[in-house]
Amino acid sequence: MALLPAEDSAAPVLDAASFDALYRQNVGDIYRYAASRLGIEEGEDVTAEVFHAAIRAIRDGVQVNGAWLMAVTKNKVIDHWRRLERRERKLHLIWGGEGSQPEPHEGLFAAMDRQKVLDVLDQLSERHRLLLMLHYIDGFTANDLAELSGDSPSAIESALARARRAFRSHWSTVEAKNA
Repeated sequence: MALLPAEDSAAPVLDAASFDALYRQNVGDIYRYAASRLGIEEGEDVTAEVFHAAIRAIRDGVQVNGAWLMAVTKNKVIDHWRRLERRERKLHLIWGGEGSQPEPHEGLFAAMDRQKVLDVLDQLSERHRLLLMLHYIDGFTANDLAELSGDSPSAIESALARARRAFRSHWSTVEAKNA
């Protein structure tokens, strides 16, 4: 990311063309990641927050790239889940009456499993991760993926089978660590 020093200041000034290139190259991946986990509206909000954070970070001299953007996105998604959990606990206290405070672990199991799935997906190759997410989260069929990639549907089905096998392998490793 190119930064231009300000003429009369030590603070860097953002190079608009470089930021535009960074944005165009990454906005789709950032949005798909956030929207697949939070829904369309929240995904849009998180995407905007990520690029706002990128502008602030660049101005602070941080080297921002696609990996940095994805790490911030993951953190913002987790923060969103945490806010929802806190809100649910408060609503439960308000509307549930006396003695109805949920156990601290209630409602967290789904988030924990979701986080384990995300961790396993992060361990996969980019191709396997994208195939699984596009197929299982976004609902693309093998034919849809074949059109997008230029591969044959049978090649996509084989790649999906390999991706599922890799996912199961990594999942069993995670489960063994947590046992």
